[in-house]
Amino acid sequence: MEIIRVENLHKNFGKLEVLKGINFSAQKGEVITIIGPSGSGKSTLLRCMNGLEEADEGQVITDARIGMVFQSFNLFPHMSVIENLIEAPIIVKKMPKSDVERIADDLLAKVGLMDKREAYPCQLSGGQKQRVAIARALAMEPEIMLFDEPTSALDPQLTGEVLQVMRQLAREDMTMIVVTHEIGFAREVSDRVIFMNQGVIVAEGTPEEMLIDPQIHDLRAFLAMDKKKETIETPECEKVSD
Repeated sequence: MEIIRVENLHKNFGKLEVLKGINFSAQKGEVITIIGPSGSGKSTLLRCMNGLEEADEGQVITDARIGMVFQSFNLFPHMSVIENLIEAPIIVKKMPKSDVERIADDLLAKVGLMDKREAYPCQLSGGQKQRVAIARALAMEPEIMLFDEPTSALDPQLTGEVLQVMRQLAREDMTMIVVTHEIGFAREVSDRVIFMNQGVIVAEGTPEEMLIDPQIHDLRAFLAMDKKKETIETPECEKVSD
């Protein structure tokens, strides 16, 4: 069953055309990963899908509740972990505090952070902050989760913590649209991979078609460059565990 559809989406920032007519849809329970070079419009697409940016042309069609996780966490620094989780359901959904706290505790247990319930963001690692951000988004009971490079600000060990939570959501059939540079994760969990470049969808298909034996020249070049970058950024001496 189709849960969201993007039709002919255009977005400009001044004279810069960032999205040039994007069309795609997602089925309920589907996991879609979006890959592509920096500046290709991936994050802008997600921000248009959840209403943070207004498209100049086209539309996003959905009746589903949408949650979003950002690469920079965006937690409220003056609130504890539990306060971050319960704020929106109480204010936006007018839910009783006792009910929201019960849901929030279940979500903290889900992401492995029940022991950080009363901690503040400044007391958390980057991976813990991102897991709290995921739990906070889930507290609003979304039907679709959007992830905008959720691990790009994390080192490899903390990246693993966050990806494990996302794998669990995928196993639970959460509809997920994930902008990511984690090609291994995309290959593992995706039902479909979309490759964007210069504001358009260049190709889409199964992980096997897109990531193992790609036929599109631009995609092959991007994957080769990404692999080379990973090798440069992770020299052998840093791969050794302490």
